[in-house]
Amino acid sequence: MKIQLLAIDMDGTTLNSQNTLSPTNQKALQKAVNAGILVVPATGRQFSGLPPELEKLSGIRYYLCSNGAVVYDRQEQKILHSDLMETEQALRAYREISLCKSASSDIYIDGKAYTNSIRYAHPIDYGVDARHLDTFLASRSPLENLPDFIEHNQLRPEKIFSIFKDTEEWQSCWNTLCTWPEIAVTNSISNAIEVTNVTATKGSGLQALAKILQIPQEAVMAVGDGLNDVTMLDWAGVSVAMGNAENDVRQHAEFITDTCDNDGLAKATLRFCFS
Repeated sequence: MKIQLLAIDMDGTTLNSQNTLSPTNQKALQKAVNAGILVVPATGRQFSGLPPELEKLSGIRYYLCSNGAVVYDRQEQKILHSDLMETEQALRAYREISLCKSASSDIYIDGKAYTNSIRYAHPIDYGVDARHLDTFLASRSPLENLPDFIEHNQLRPEKIFSIFKDTEEWQSCWNTLCTWPEIAVTNSISNAIEVTNVTATKGSGLQALAKILQIPQEAVMAVGDGLNDVTMLDWAGVSVAMGNAENDVRQHAEFITDTCDNDGLAKATLRFCFS
């Protein structure tokens, strides 16, 4: 069946290791859009943190953000699907993570990201990749006390994103959170923990969007490289892992393409969308 929807991870898939969209990837994705294929960025980022590189592509309407917790229709400026954490559920997870001295966290709410003031003032010291520094500063709102802000306003976060400096602390916290039945735990980089509601994943978000648009599963293609991409690779009719993906991720894909630095996304797009 012809591919009707192409879901693409951002970092390590659409963007290369220099955090840019290559001309080859841009050309292939634009060709897909022009052919009537719905190209859908599927990212762990919040909506306000989408990479500026995406502006090089015209005709992108739908966005799957915060690991599937929210699906946006940019043209209509509305949310099509959301699967949010309960206030107390999010606070419990945040406080558990905060017990780790090497951890620093952001919380995504209503398409925006909030972070502690000290992390915002010293982002590199608190685990922010220098390549993402400008995006981090432009897309975060600093607060003195994140849990008080959430509790006082009874907010329902999309996601908690935490970076750890200490590997042992990360592993211990990961093991603990993975035993909690009410949350989904994943990551896109090795020293991170990303927490959403248990049913909020890229796979569930992609499935919800396909249902809304009445696109059959076999006409959906997904491309990704990280652990947080596994659920959408499992669900899509055609699943492609990047050449730079870890083996644990590759095992969930039918096909393996080239790396993000060798235009693997473009090669997969041209092969499966136009062959």
